[in-house]
Amino acid sequence: MIQRRYEPGDLAGIIEVYTTSIQVLAAPFYSREQISAWAPATPDVERWKQKLSRLNTIVAEADGFLAGFISYTNEGYLDFLFTHPKLARRGVATRLYLEVESTLRSAGVLKISTHASLAARPFFDHHGFQVDAEESVECRGAYLRRFSMHKLLHAAD
Repeated sequence: MIQRRYEPGDLAGIIEVYTTSIQVLAAPFYSREQISAWAPATPDVERWKQKLSRLNTIVAEADGFLAGFISYTNEGYLDFLFTHPKLARRGVATRLYLEVESTLRSAGVLKISTHASLAARPFFDHHGFQVDAEESVECRGAYLRRFSMHKLLHAAD
């Protein structure tokens, strides 16, 4: 598996990983209505382009296949972390996350924060994140439960 910076040609693969991951991996935690609102059948490609243009994004490839991606800000906010279901629980998300944590730590960032879904919370718990609040957010007419979480980074770590 290789990890590299996002390129515009990766957009279709990113949308596919995002949509498929939500439809498969998050399905046990959310209703059909919530899944459809969160990952609509027809994605807004322009919105994706705009969103990703404001983020640092790293993709993971395995045999030319987009295995996962992570997007974050220089201030330490993790916006996206998704793995293709075919490669779930094989270390893809962990490798992506650890690369970003190392990058942020080297840049002097003291805290990483994220909003984790019900499906993603165990991953973040495992990596030392603490829950700040449980939230219910509106997404295209449906309400989704999620967790505001953070992890403090220490220079000595």
